[in-house]
Amino acid sequence: MTYRTTDDGVRASIVTDGRTVDLDDVGSIWCRGVKAEGFPPEIGAADQRFAEAESERMLTALYTIADVVWINHPHRHIRANSKPAQIAVASKVGLDIPATVITNDPDEVRRFIAGSGDKTVYKTLSQSLNTEMGKSLFTSIMTDSAVANLDLIGITPGIFQRLVPKAYELRVTVVGSRVFSARINSQSRPETSIDWRRLPFAVDAVHDLPPDVETKIQAVMKAFGLIYGAFDFIVTPDGRYVFLEVNPAGHYMWIEAKLGLPITAAMVDALSERC
Repeated sequence: MTYRTTDDGVRASIVTDGRTVDLDDVGSIWCRGVKAEGFPPEIGAADQRFAEAESERMLTALYTIADVVWINHPHRHIRANSKPAQIAVASKVGLDIPATVITNDPDEVRRFIAGSGDKTVYKTLSQSLNTEMGKSLFTSIMTDSAVANLDLIGITPGIFQRLVPKAYELRVTVVGSRVFSARINSQSRPETSIDWRRLPFAVDAVHDLPPDVETKIQAVMKAFGLIYGAFDFIVTPDGRYVFLEVNPAGHYMWIEAKLGLPITAAMVDALSERC
């Protein structure tokens, strides 16, 4: 990657896989994440931290220099990728949310569990892509054993929510003004009843969202400045739509392949907006 000053300002180019791309020739960027990596291990830990910091600052300059359609702009992705922030915005726009405490204070969690009157689930604030095979941290019920080990969250905070009864779940994929809702029959198998990601991709039908829920989803998108977002909802047996989270870079091809929803076409339209 190279930035150079010219009489017209700053120009940028990227060389990768034998190809050279001039930023002036780019109209849109589909950004699912930015990370400086690939450094040789022999440089040592301290030098690697320095190389990562230098490379990250080189990459993040694109956020300002690239005057393109971003899906999504990384600054907006960062804001939207915080689950506490998502819950706050969802509540503000009127979406139904579970009773929740997000904390690194074990006593806060104990009080929450004691006062909930129902089962409590634990979630992480993030999902590491470097987790060892078989050690993914899925949503789980707080057992007596887990409560006994609550002091561990002093090191790493967690999300604790009252268990919401489910009829089924939804993955709602939003691209600009277009909304694609797919039903996930998570209650058909014991292993997916708490977290459908244990056996992912079991979507079974297109779902028609109530207009007021769709309006509130678009309000969340607007609040974060997103063009793309993948929302997860629970639909309860009594018909409530309960917001869980929005992934600003969530996968969607598994839904398109199963149900034929034209999400890729919508993404192409969005990326081509200024072309």
